[in-house]
Amino acid sequence: MICQLADGNSIWQLNKTNLMHMNRKSLLLIAFICVCAIQLFVPIQMISKQADFAESGNKFQFRIRHNRPNDFRRGNTGTTIQGKFIWVQFEQDKYKVANKKDWELGQTVFVSFVADSLGYARIQSLSKTKPVGNSDWVKAEAYMNRKDSVNLRVNFPFNNYYIEDKDTKDIDSVLTRKLDDSTTNICMKVSIRENQFLVNDLTVDSLSFNDFVKKIREKQKN
Repeated sequence: MICQLADGNSIWQLNKTNLMHMNRKSLLLIAFICVCAIQLFVPIQMISKQADFAESGNKFQFRIRHNRPNDFRRGNTGTTIQGKFIWVQFEQDKYKVANKKDWELGQTVFVSFVADSLGYARIQSLSKTKPVGNSDWVKAEAYMNRKDSVNLRVNFPFNNYYIEDKDTKDIDSVLTRKLDDSTTNICMKVSIRENQFLVNDLTVDSLSFNDFVKKIREKQKN
């Protein structure tokens, strides 16, 4: 009886030790999962708030510049499809300045936008300091062309449009032809508010990007 009791106690102590060890591992695992969840939640929440903030801003239509025959010879890649993105260049990306010597290559600038008489976005002003009394602005980089003595070229931060993998093969050749055709009207719709921006759509001849892809697929089926 003594031996059995001793064995029973030993088994109980062993099970209790294993249980405590398992509980400790479970608690550590739960704590690790919670930390990971918090680390993911914070940036996602911040991005969501930024998107909501930008969405409440003014909506602009930026005309995409068509590819020209001399673009590639000048080292300008034009608007291209690379991987999951359409990298675009804009018609209105230059701004006349009084003296280019006052600006530096790659300098961070504050760009304010306004809609022209046709409803397309153009640069309203370019400054080295944050605009006051105007929310339609973003930070960008200014570049110079040695052959252009009066204008600065501005690289906007919203210069790409995401496309899904399944759409890439369908649109590549068709969109390239559209970009080479000067009669095609291609625009990027962007919401802007105090350096926050949200790319809403890329339109081709007034068609939303999704409708443009659907139209291509319908033609391919016929």
